[in-house]
Amino acid sequence: MSLKIDRNIPEPLYQQIREWIRQQISSGIWPEHYRLKSELDMIEELHVNRGTLRKAIADLISEGLLVTIHGRGTFVSSRTLEQPLAEDLVTFSEDLIRKGIPFETVVIEQAEIAAPQRIASLLSIPAESPIFFLNRVRTVRQEPLALIKNYVFHQQFPQITRIDFTRQGLFETLEKQFNMPLSWGQRSFQAQLADEKTAQLLAIEPGSPVMYIEQVTYLQNRSPIELSDIWMRGDRFRLSAIVKRGSAQLLSGAREYVDLPVDSLQ
Repeated sequence: MSLKIDRNIPEPLYQQIREWIRQQISSGIWPEHYRLKSELDMIEELHVNRGTLRKAIADLISEGLLVTIHGRGTFVSSRTLEQPLAEDLVTFSEDLIRKGIPFETVVIEQAEIAAPQRIASLLSIPAESPIFFLNRVRTVRQEPLALIKNYVFHQQFPQITRIDFTRQGLFETLEKQFNMPLSWGQRSFQAQLADEKTAQLLAIEPGSPVMYIEQVTYLQNRSPIELSDIWMRGDRFRLSAIVKRGSAQLLSGAREYVDLPVDSLQ
């Protein structure tokens, strides 16, 4: 720690800590994904109480410079949002809330429409069946990052068309308000170039790279209930995954096999 708290100036201690952390981030000393020391370690090194430190960190979390992940610690935020490749069935908004990143939702359109053939096939319903269509843009730090189009087979809950989805999440609404427990989803990824309309909504140039995500969500009875078409800005999106190597014994066996003389394999 290089910060020296000055207790003789009128500036509150938490502000001194906050501005010091901000400087560490802006200078690159603490890069993206940098993990801050534990709360106890920082309290001891800075000689402040827990409330003072927490106030400084809370301010920076609200600004989006820091993010706290439960059970892992506090990290320097990335301008690129990371999405797990294959873990829990978590929506984009749920992931932002979990990471403490503030966001806004702009609803472009919500209406009942007749299901086009592709949508109907993926939802296992007849073509032209009435479905609920929701078209939204998610904005983080005043930047539009994701264009999200949802198609929901809403025969059992037609009142979904009247929900204010600038304030409520779709999955949360399905589960809590309409008692439709979601079980699992099938998700695929494809790199694309933004067409003119997508580029306009995401505030990027036409032809810019975007990550397209298609996801079909299923109920516990294995019937599809929702289809998502999502376009994420390529300059603000990154996939992440935790991967594991095989056991040391298997790896050793593989090396032994490769090292065998050619004639012993005949």
